[in-house]
Amino acid sequence: MSSDDLLEHAKSDQDFYALLGEGIHPASADADIRRAYRRTALKHHPDKHKDDPDAVNRFHLLQIAFDVLSDPAAKAAYDNARLAREHKRRQREVFEGKRRTMMEDLERRESGALKRKREEMDAEEKLERELKRLQEDGRRRRMEREEALRKEMQKNADIEESLPEAAAGSERTASTGGSNVPELQRTVKVRWRREGAGETLDKAQVTELFSQFGAVESALIMKDRKVRVGDSKKKQLMGNAMVMFSSIVGAHAAVADAKKNLGHDWAVIESVEWAEGREPDIGLPESRPKSSQSPTGEQENVTRPATETPQRPRHEARRAFPGLDSAPTTPSTGMKPSTSGDGDGGLRKVPSFASFKSSSFNTPLNSPFSKSVNSPSLEEITMIRLKNAEKKRLEEKIRREEAEAAAREASEAESAT
Repeated sequence: MSSDDLLEHAKSDQDFYALLGEGIHPASADADIRRAYRRTALKHHPDKHKDDPDAVNRFHLLQIAFDVLSDPAAKAAYDNARLAREHKRRQREVFEGKRRTMMEDLERRESGALKRKREEMDAEEKLERELKRLQEDGRRRRMEREEALRKEMQKNADIEESLPEAAAGSERTASTGGSNVPELQRTVKVRWRREGAGETLDKAQVTELFSQFGAVESALIMKDRKVRVGDSKKKQLMGNAMVMFSSIVGAHAAVADAKKNLGHDWAVIESVEWAEGREPDIGLPESRPKSSQSPTGEQENVTRPATETPQRPRHEARRAFPGLDSAPTTPSTGMKPSTSGDGDGGLRKVPSFASFKSSSFNTPLNSPFSKSVNSPSLEEITMIRLKNAEKKRLEEKIRREEAEAAAREASEAESAT
């Protein structure tokens, strides 16, 4: 075979070393290549494989491999081409490996993105379902609240209509404490603006606010009304409530101190007034007109001897308890010594008080010792008196401080001139 043909066959992609058998490689000696060729040629001779149509082609290819590997120039060209193919194959494998890794990474990321997108879609669907459920639940709850509010407003309206009659006709009595005082006299009327924090003010919050003045026996939220507040021409929606204390002391403290700066929660409270529209007459000297006199005082004026000096020392003009500052009366005779020289033995008739009940003279109506159902206890009167005294002391202190500040300002102005 010519050299050109051998060089042409050297470009073949066929692995000639593998055709010659195992153990043959580019570094094998010519004798080893020749020996391997003879052994393989005997094995694959066409005469031994007559039934195999490819036996001739395989034997012919084995002959070409031996001729190429036997010629040094053709073998060198074949080895170079084979080495280049091997290098290219390895590069392709490396590239394929990287490409495979990149493809796997891309597929993994795509699948992760699809999974996340699917999860997000599932989450959105779940959220949408939850929102629909919450909307339905909120609608149901709102309808229930509206129905309950409607019933409560109707109930409050009925109670509001029947409250004056019920309060005037029913009084709770007990052995001790503030329950001796009628419920209406222990009740205050509260009014607040239905805006801001006052929009959601309910029975529990009202009870909690006013419990700092004393034990709250009950609280009733009345029907909201639109009224004019102050100089405003526009009507505003105002909330109304009735708060009944267990003791009149708590009601008195609520009316007296509710307008003080008790905290941010009290900013919405517009007014706190007595439920009757005026302070109950519980027998305190401060709450009675100076000109008023008790039946005991009248009896005292008509039964006291004329020679007794009507004036009293200044420090005895006001006793600790009303109704106990009168001297013992002189009962039974209805007669009074006369300073005139009449012939009736120095006695003159006085107007008869037999039409009055004896209980009117036993205990003054406004005395803390009166056991009338409408009378507060001695402890309650004492606490209210202490409260009023403290209030008066604070007012005097404020006036004194204002006077001192005005005097200082005047002196500073004089010194400046």
